[in-house]
Amino acid sequence: MNEMYDHEHNINEHWRAISEDIERAGMDVLKEKQNDINWYLEDNGVTFNIHNSTDIANKRTWNMDPIPFVIANQEWEEIKIGLKQRAKLFNLIFKDLYAQQRLIKENIIPAEVIFTHQGYASEVFDFGFKEDFLLYFYAVDMARGPDGKMWVISDKTQAPSGLGYAIENRSTMNTISKDLYPDIFTKKLYPFIESYKNLLHQLSGGDISTAALLTSGPHNETYFEHSYLSSVLEINLVQGNDLLCKNGSVWLKSLSGLKKINTILRRMDDRYCDPLELKNDSKLGVAGLTEAMRQNSVNMINPIGSAILENVGLNPFMEKICEYFLGEKLILPQIATWWCGQKKELDFVLKNLDHLIIKKIDKTDAIKIYFGRKLSSEERAHLSDLLIENPHKYVAQEEISFSCVPYLTPEKIESRKAVVRAFCLKEEEDYSVMDGGLVRVSASQDPLMVSSQQGGTSKDLWILGDASDDIKIPNLLPYSRYVETSIDNISTPKAENLFWLGRYLSRSIATTRLINHLIKKIINFYRDEVSTPKESQWVLQNALTHMTMTYPGFLDEQNKYNLQRFPMGEIVSVIKEATRTGSLAFTFSMLANTNLNLKDLLAFESSKLFDKMAKEWYEFINRKGDSTLIIAHELDKFFIYLVAYKEFVRESIFKEQGLILYDIGYKIEAAMLLISKARSLLCQKFDRIVSHDVLEGMLHSVESFNAYRAIYRSSLTLEHVVDFLILSPQFPKSLTFITTDLLQDFTLLPKAKTATMEYEKSMLQAQELLQNLDVQTLIALHGNDGIYTHLDHALHQLSEFYIQCSDAFSNTYFSHYDEQ
Repeated sequence: MNEMYDHEHNINEHWRAISEDIERAGMDVLKEKQNDINWYLEDNGVTFNIHNSTDIANKRTWNMDPIPFVIANQEWEEIKIGLKQRAKLFNLIFKDLYAQQRLIKENIIPAEVIFTHQGYASEVFDFGFKEDFLLYFYAVDMARGPDGKMWVISDKTQAPSGLGYAIENRSTMNTISKDLYPDIFTKKLYPFIESYKNLLHQLSGGDISTAALLTSGPHNETYFEHSYLSSVLEINLVQGNDLLCKNGSVWLKSLSGLKKINTILRRMDDRYCDPLELKNDSKLGVAGLTEAMRQNSVNMINPIGSAILENVGLNPFMEKICEYFLGEKLILPQIATWWCGQKKELDFVLKNLDHLIIKKIDKTDAIKIYFGRKLSSEERAHLSDLLIENPHKYVAQEEISFSCVPYLTPEKIESRKAVVRAFCLKEEEDYSVMDGGLVRVSASQDPLMVSSQQGGTSKDLWILGDASDDIKIPNLLPYSRYVETSIDNISTPKAENLFWLGRYLSRSIATTRLINHLIKKIINFYRDEVSTPKESQWVLQNALTHMTMTYPGFLDEQNKYNLQRFPMGEIVSVIKEATRTGSLAFTFSMLANTNLNLKDLLAFESSKLFDKMAKEWYEFINRKGDSTLIIAHELDKFFIYLVAYKEFVRESIFKEQGLILYDIGYKIEAAMLLISKARSLLCQKFDRIVSHDVLEGMLHSVESFNAYRAIYRSSLTLEHVVDFLILSPQFPKSLTFITTDLLQDFTLLPKAKTATMEYEKSMLQAQELLQNLDVQTLIALHGNDGIYTHLDHALHQLSEFYIQCSDAFSNTYFSHYDEQ
């Protein structure tokens, strides 16, 4: 069966105009429109990630076909009646299972169907008596069955996904539809979105700032949608560590303190929501969230416990449930389903395995589906044993051939299986249904499953309307990528990620600079040099080990001969070994993680640049056998990417907002790295040639060689370098300048406005020490000393002040122990 044609292979009336538009456009125009769609989706960062994968290659751009899935308005109105009935029915089941349990007591549902399913949350039993324990949001997957009607395939209740992608699909189709389908009018999505906003306003008591979308984080396969929906619905996007449960209430941790949250739109599976009462090893949820529900201090869409409604074991009993609760016949047909926990049904299933699909009732287990006709005799016998041993855990379903839709491939239009996801929302005593939905299309022509995870694409669902539906609404579905970054309201984890983004970026840049200078010295990269003194190379190599703390590194006495003769082996290790703490690859992985956690805050261009940089970086570090010249070239390119990314970050938000935290992190790290290099390179006495090389390396490592020459216009001397990099109040990269700048930045932070904080005290001590230092005293030698002890001692003190400052800063702003 094909959606476009009837049983006599004539084009269905509601497809006729679209079919004519497609035929008139031709393949070239369709391909052009497909390219437009691809560009739009990529440019807007619409992604769908492969589950449990953090590999950038698996962060796929969302795909959509320029040919819509079309349903006539009259048919859709009939489908909507069935969808509303089913949503209402599941809401009644939900409340009953967590309250009176009449369905079980009156033998309408076998107890085993419910209590052996891991989706049943006994922790929230009795919550069904609460007025707000409701199935607010419901989604259902459907496909057209052999009788020409839409059949229910599965129900989505605990954290239904797809709404954001459906909205984005419609926004994308709007960019091409008037050219490709000029006379087609469709029902709009905005009434449903406005209803969703109204529901959030109602649940939050009129203050939408107390509502939040709870996401499991940027590694989730649908994280784009989480970020997108939070913007469209104008609510906070939070992760579990953004929230704190205290005294039976939920609080958002912000830089200025705790702010109450009373409404949560949940995009996290039930068991992960609360490690205190549910899944004790979950690192995603909020400890105490279940108790907050118990205390009626938070509303949840949908409440914990709704996973039980995704139990396919309910399907065989839905007709009886509908009769019991509503006194009605089930309107939408379902796939014929047999629960194997009943002897008669089990016997039937065992006799007809070749024609059935077998699956567990519990999707919280690893999903394994058995297609009877594809099983070998051994596999069939094994499955029979499983069914006989634990019959209550399994259902069998009839294998149905659902309809196909026209789909544009690179070569032609062909038929593909498709599944429609529709969305329902609680409104007073009834439900509203969105006039559209998400259509997923199979990756191949004859699949047994349709799955985005398996590489399928999507379509926009069009419910045909008329010209009166073509109302222009300004800012219909605004998506600004904006999140709260004001210094008082930014969430604590966001603030902490900004701080560490600065630190990891500063460390990545500094490490890349020093390594690249070392490599270029090794290969005599600078054209004005004849040779590079070996001793200066060793000093710079030791400085690299100290700065990155990749010990023993170049300080390994037992391997000293090989390290001095073949230094590139150790340098490559410091570049590429991602599991080696302190290596450039390790630091970049930490930078990538903070970037990912800030993706919804930073400018989209910065994300695109970072993804491109990361893709090329991972290709480089996984490649073997590169020559020293190639490595130097790759590091040059990587350095340019890092600096460009640094500028994009600075353009994303204002300094007076969250960017101040990034600046503080960057400066603290830059100062600590400068101190480390200065202790390695400036505190030892060398002969003139080696000293020149080492001082030059010090200046190049902070990209300050030209600036130094512009000021001093003389040969390199220790006195001038110390004065320039440590004591200068004018040079922005000097330790004195950074210290003064940090003290100024601290005045913009909330808690620093009322009292002198501990981290400020550390910097005031550092400032006082720097002001009292004298360059001549610092570089004075006593007798035959080979160490500038005054300089080393001062740098050690300054290092301690910066460490104390960093620790105190983190304790002040990134923990809320004083408020718990």
